Amino acid sequence: MQLKKIIFPCFVFLCMGVIFLFSHQNGNKSESLSDGFVLKIIETVTEVSKTEVSDSKKVEIVQKTRFLIRKGAHFTIYFLLGFVSYLTFKSYQLKYPVIWAIFLCLIYASSDEIHQLFVSERTGRIVDVCIDMSGALIGIMVTPLFCHLLLKIKNRKIIE
Repeated sequence: MQLKKIIFPCFVFLCMGVIFLFSHQNGNKSESLSDGFVLKIIETVTEVSKTEVSDSKKVEIVQKTRFLIRKGAHFTIYFLLGFVSYLTFKSYQLKYPVIWAIFLCLIYASSDEIHQLFVSERTGRIVDVCIDMSGALIGIMVTPLFCHLLLKIKNRKIIE
């Protein structure tokens, strides 16, 4: 039980650190990271399916998916932040862990966008806070269901 009070906050700070590091990249570096991710997916799919894709088609795919990949990254990292934030507040047996987790994620998402205002070629956008909070809220809401499911599986194994 006490271990959770150490591990869960560490994961919260790890998520926050990853978010900060990604946000601190200038616009070109951030975009090239996203584009590289898409290119890696394209390479994997073409290798598995044994098909060829021209370089011009790859560029077209990257350009068409860039927005989705970038916003999906926002959603995903904040999903994880919401998930571990809820676990942290729950492990400390705080009243209303959902509210505390939402508050933490909202403050961090807002401060992250403010931080980006000071990074070269980056912008702070309210729409990104909304995307971040969508991921966080789903992460927070899924966590109790996930924990309940794990408990049922654990109890089933003990009975058998």
